[in-house]
Amino acid sequence: MRGARITKVDTIIRSVLNENRTFLMEHESKDLIAKYDIPVGEYKVIKDEDAAVKFSNKIGYPVVAKLMSPDIIHKTEAGIIKLNLNSDEEVRKAYKEVIKNGKNYNYEAQIEGVNIQKMIEKGIVEIIIGSMRDINFGPVLMFGLGGIFVEIFKDVSYRVCPISQDEANKMIRSIKAFPLLDGYRGQPKADNERIIDTLLKCCRLLIENPEIEQLDLNPVIVFEKGRGLMVVDARIILREDE
Repeated sequence: MRGARITKVDTIIRSVLNENRTFLMEHESKDLIAKYDIPVGEYKVIKDEDAAVKFSNKIGYPVVAKLMSPDIIHKTEAGIIKLNLNSDEEVRKAYKEVIKNGKNYNYEAQIEGVNIQKMIEKGIVEIIIGSMRDINFGPVLMFGLGGIFVEIFKDVSYRVCPISQDEANKMIRSIKAFPLLDGYRGQPKADNERIIDTLLKCCRLLIENPEIEQLDLNPVIVFEKGRGLMVVDARIILREDE
């Protein structure tokens, strides 16, 4: 299936490997998965404070500011994320602070810019879609509750790619927290059809791009039925060229 891969995805992967990197920054990961029509929202890596304010006004408040650096993987630990910014003044302050915090965390870190993106509204539930590449079976897809819950409850399911629509549906239904997606106690049902669609697209992405060693979409905000989902954070790690 190598001939079916999307050319622009190959360009992103080659560019990262040519820089002797295997870790894709968030915006690079989102650029890549967006080529497979996986929803990532509006975002832009900004290199000056005024441009950050201008773009924030374009997409509308509230927004999020995240420092982008190939040398800082764990953004929360480094203090380089500022959420729920509601004014030009807050964006200017956040822009300066994430750069300062990034340098304090790693003085030698290369700074690519500050990623400004729309603050995503609260949905029905947060999920995680991840993968690893098994030496015998190839890409293995993971699904479960996202955010901090994946670490606490470890309520996840696995399937070897490729998967069918029926198998994707079973992945969703096999986790203990499925009732949260299915209208628990009168709550709205989540858009499970869009989750299934996204799982299938992730499998296609992994099969067509064997350079991808790990995929981590977490959290993914799932809205009520008919309203889709949105990837809030994305991380991709590539295999080193052999």
